[in-house]
Amino acid sequence: MPENRQENDQTSRLRMRILEANREAARLYYAALYRPEGRVALDYYHSRGYTDATIKHFGLGFAPPGWDYLLKGLRAKGFKDEELVAAFLAARGRNGGTYDVFRNRVMIPIIDIRGNVVGFGGRVLDDSKPKYLNSPETAIFNKRKNLYALNLSKSSKADYFILAEGYMDVISLHQRGITNVVASLGTALTEEQGRLLRKYSEQVILSYDSDGAGQEAIMRGLSILENQGCDARVLQMEGAKDPDEYVIKYGSGRFKLLIDNAISLVEFKIKIW
Repeated sequence: MPENRQENDQTSRLRMRILEANREAARLYYAALYRPEGRVALDYYHSRGYTDATIKHFGLGFAPPGWDYLLKGLRAKGFKDEELVAAFLAARGRNGGTYDVFRNRVMIPIIDIRGNVVGFGGRVLDDSKPKYLNSPETAIFNKRKNLYALNLSKSSKADYFILAEGYMDVISLHQRGITNVVASLGTALTEEQGRLLRKYSEQVILSYDSDGAGQEAIMRGLSILENQGCDARVLQMEGAKDPDEYVIKYGSGRFKLLIDNAISLVEFKIKIW
């Protein structure tokens, strides 16, 4: 019994340290945006139409291109390398050294409904691969049980949620006053995420990309949401590949018309058959 208690205490301590490291990392990434080397990332956010208020609201940041910006900053705050490796903020090299996982990427913190930074999504600023680098499962982060921006969207006055595919779709719509939008963290909707959505709203409108993968994800998402007792609908979008592109091209007014005309599961099946 004492061994189990000791193991539980160690696990709890590690979880707490990872949460603290993530919070400090988010602050350091945000600070980097407003340093000279962060200008390229700040320009990128502004080019997408994000205001400084939106950048602050979502805690967006930048991981500089060097190997140890975050390591230096977090070591100075008392974090050990093994804690940062456990948080997937740092990794071990072949020669035994430690380096930053996220480098030369705009950084999007993933925040749970309690306000904890549980992970990050990092997007490249050029055409290099992978386009997105996301935190894997850690002691504090389970993708299946979290929805991006639910911490912000749950206080929306709307009586329905819009479910999008990506971070940028969510941020772009929030920026333009549509604040009841969440995303499923780069994975197809899970049963756990469906339950989470149903807890906050009866109606969910899926607004996925218009490509083949997006349409397949809609079918799975509709099935999951209906099993949870949701009134699940599909937003029909033409002239753009995703909600981000659509709202930039046509404005929030046109996007709200699409919401009003979202179709049911039966109508969607008829359309694709």
